[in-house]
Amino acid sequence: MKKSLHFALALILSAIYLLTSCSDDENPEPGNGDNNAPIETGYTISTVSGAWPDLTTYIQWTDDLSFSSIGNESAVELTGSASTVTFGGATYATPFGAPANLVKYVVSSDSIPQEEQRIVVPGANTFSTLYFKSETEAYGTVAGGISKLIVFNPTTMRITNEVSLTPVTSRLPEATRTYYLDMLERDGKLFMGVHYENNFVPVNDSAYVAVIDLNTNAVEKVLSDGRTGMIFGGQAPNSGMVQDSNGDIYVQALGTSNAGGTGPSGVLRIKNGQTDFDQDYFFDLEAAVGNICYGIYHTSGGRTFTANVQDAADFWEFATGQPQFKYVEIDLAATSSLGEVPGLPTTYGTRTMIIHEMDNQNLLFTIATNEENAVYEFDVSANSSSKYFTSTGGYITGLEKLD
Repeated sequence: MKKSLHFALALILSAIYLLTSCSDDENPEPGNGDNNAPIETGYTISTVSGAWPDLTTYIQWTDDLSFSSIGNESAVELTGSASTVTFGGATYATPFGAPANLVKYVVSSDSIPQEEQRIVVPGANTFSTLYFKSETEAYGTVAGGISKLIVFNPTTMRITNEVSLTPVTSRLPEATRTYYLDMLERDGKLFMGVHYENNFVPVNDSAYVAVIDLNTNAVEKVLSDGRTGMIFGGQAPNSGMVQDSNGDIYVQALGTSNAGGTGPSGVLRIKNGQTDFDQDYFFDLEAAVGNICYGIYHTSGGRTFTANVQDAADFWEFATGQPQFKYVEIDLAATSSLGEVPGLPTTYGTRTMIIHEMDNQNLLFTIATNEENAVYEFDVSANSSSKYFTSTGGYITGLEKLD
């Protein structure tokens, strides 16, 4: 079905070209005759297959999600394991492996994503988090070796600036490595998660967030809170911070209980209009849900989800060779668990966990097990889940609608 759709689209585009090429070339109608214009609607899906370290990411386009199975026959290949996000009609991939690469793809008129430009940062292993401010200004953090925050132009894919993070790194000079994971903008301030470690061990049980003034690209301050620790994002891009309809920012921290510390998984709040942690609010996820939680997602309908490890001793899923994570719904206001999302299998957290909200507010959850890679649909009205489609081309690391 996928090939048929692509073939039909190619025929239609060819017919349009033939018709418009016969018209007055000196006075074309706006938007007509541009057979090379990129496709900026539909979805891009990325999948990863292979065995470590020989992994390949496959990136492809589809006009809708009305299929029961998808392979990678119509995909382009990118060496390494990569996640993808979309902005402004383009797809941005962040493959792991030195030097750090940020690869921009546009969907050509033949429905195949094509690399347009890329940014390379020597000395780093990967881009960690992206925040797009506009079509000409965006922010990206890199990690592994060099850790820094760059400013770049998404249109030209050129680095235009770098934010000095000296106020961040000087906060805990005993840290041998610093990670910057998850970014969220509000009121001209960029809130960026910070994690300090010493030889792969958190330096303490605290959580840190840097506050950056986007008008000056300068770090204003670094927030800290000892009620939880290790702000380390989630299993999908930018899945560690969310903002609700009140404008309040919620920051999810992994905690340090699985790394020799005592800080539990938790959620901190930065109230609307404030730039400090709310000392009257703390959500102990580990106590409420029952084990370590990783990541947070908030829907337009006000529902919130996290991922809960089933066996903390196998958090990285190496020991047992079995998936260890369940999707769980939580109530931010009541600081309570609403239980596991019904009908979803236990999935591999190390193979990316994506939640995508559809136009009808139903949710798509990616699932990776030893038996299948799939996407399940959660019907928000019926509070039930069912399989939506399977992937025969690998586990899913990107499911994004082009805008």
